[in-house]
Amino acid sequence: MTKIHVLSQALSNQIAAGEVLERAASAVKELVENSLDAGATSIEIELDDGGKKRLSVCDNGCGMSSEDAKLSILRHATSKIHTTEDLAMISTMGFRGEALASMAAVSRMTITTQQEDADMGTYLHVEGAEIMECRETAAPVGTQIVLEDLFFNTPARLKFLKTTTTELRRVYEVIEQFALACHEVHWKLTFDGRVKCDFPAHKSLKERALAVFGRSLYDHLYPIEYTILGDVTVEGLYCDPEYLGSSNGRLYTFVNHRIVRDNTIKSAINQAYKEFLHGKQPCVVLFVNMPLEAVDVNVHPTKHEVRFQTPDNVFRAVYRALRQSLEKTPWVKSPESSKNHPVWEIQSSGSNSANSMESLPESAYRSPEDNLHRDFGLPPQYPGQTNYQQTVENTSQPSKTSPSDYFQSSPFEDTFGNIFEVKQAPQSEEDLRPFEDPRFNSFKLTAPNVEPISPESVQQGLPLPESEVSRGYFSSLKYIGQHALTYLICADGDTLVIIDQHAAHERINYERLRRVADDVLPPASQGLLFPILLSLDTRLSDTLTEFLPFFEKLGFQIDEMGNHSHAIRAVPEALVGYDYVAIMREALTDLADSGRAH
Repeated sequence: MTKIHVLSQALSNQIAAGEVLERAASAVKELVENSLDAGATSIEIELDDGGKKRLSVCDNGCGMSSEDAKLSILRHATSKIHTTEDLAMISTMGFRGEALASMAAVSRMTITTQQEDADMGTYLHVEGAEIMECRETAAPVGTQIVLEDLFFNTPARLKFLKTTTTELRRVYEVIEQFALACHEVHWKLTFDGRVKCDFPAHKSLKERALAVFGRSLYDHLYPIEYTILGDVTVEGLYCDPEYLGSSNGRLYTFVNHRIVRDNTIKSAINQAYKEFLHGKQPCVVLFVNMPLEAVDVNVHPTKHEVRFQTPDNVFRAVYRALRQSLEKTPWVKSPESSKNHPVWEIQSSGSNSANSMESLPESAYRSPEDNLHRDFGLPPQYPGQTNYQQTVENTSQPSKTSPSDYFQSSPFEDTFGNIFEVKQAPQSEEDLRPFEDPRFNSFKLTAPNVEPISPESVQQGLPLPESEVSRGYFSSLKYIGQHALTYLICADGDTLVIIDQHAAHERINYERLRRVADDVLPPASQGLLFPILLSLDTRLSDTLTEFLPFFEKLGFQIDEMGNHSHAIRAVPEALVGYDYVAIMREALTDLADSGRAH
């Protein structure tokens, strides 16, 4: 007997389906691409229970005949390519002939379709790739495909699906991308009978961007300078550097209007924004167009990946388009101005400098010291002075009020204390004294009436007395002095150690919030005198609704106001004085990308 055998058709179909269908969002993507290839101008998507119970995509495209409908569920059956040469000139979204066959193998599928010149339509019911019923029916022109009990016969894939809210968010992200790619198409998305979004056909990308992103992000979007480099053209929208997000940002990249995830394009975007990023990512809607033969889309069954014939040209075209656009705005520093004064260079064409100066960020007119105090939620050290030179000159005069006085009402007084005092540089080695302030050891975080906690006690859930807490690295440093009210200069033997007070402050806040999230420290909230309005797009609003218990656990109090708007009424004490709207946006972007809070 042979050990090798041929798999059954049902099993091979399920294995192949695993490459194409990962979740409901994958099925929606494949069905929508078929609708676009059919010339649809209106596409409606409906989901129940995150798509596991029911998923429907209905379009007004050209429809199929009865014979074509039966052939469409067979593997490698397609109307979009015929010969080997066609693989080098793919102009359609789909072409592999695997999507419908994969869906038919792992769901109970119903296809209702009718052509424009046909007297009757076709109703086809399939379960596990087996045709159960096929008959004539009356139907509108177009095609409706319904998937019920997705992954009913592949429990291994079913158990790896996320929560219903997460699955729905992934579906919305897919429709969001298609809506941007095809602004002339009407899109309607419904979750459990509730209309999630309804984007009518728009005349331009900017109109569609306003509908998709909302006013808060739309106001920060600008058109990309139209660029042609060889046979590569680039256009789209980009955000200003002051509106950057964390994690993966919001990159919507399209090649010949196909949704792609390409490292060459991503690298070019990051390189163009290089001096603005600082660990963050921009929001960019980027369209790269090139001859069909210059790009290979037959790389992976999901069709997300592509290969370029000349990747260097693509990189240079994307980089040049974004860089030229950024340089026409007042966000790039000139070498001359950055030496003496933090004023941004104005390069806007067609506008005088007086009008251009009005668009500068407020921080451009403040001294570094004032920016530092603003970041810590403090009043300016020298009230009434905004000129940088005046501020520097006055630093030689003794301040009547110690900067540490501003921390008397701050929850971080025990951590920073008087380290913000400006001290004279040591004149000799004897002046070097150990920086042994116990309040700074290991950045230990304590709450009122709560003993300091060691890592070991955290694992065991038991607090230890302070005498048993091991001293950290920072307690062994020798304090030398302070520079520019920002950096602590310390010595570790023969090594010079520079500590960014602002970064240390943020690290302490992070550790405090992390321990609150881990139930090590009790939550502490600070109510706001006036609620702060938080306006979000659909994607982030849904993320906030999903993770609202997590934010409430940290100490936030957020009320829904309707129309994707929310009111922040209380914040954690660790975040008092911060930009709450910016914090929430970055946190929600991270949560939307990762799908988890820890």
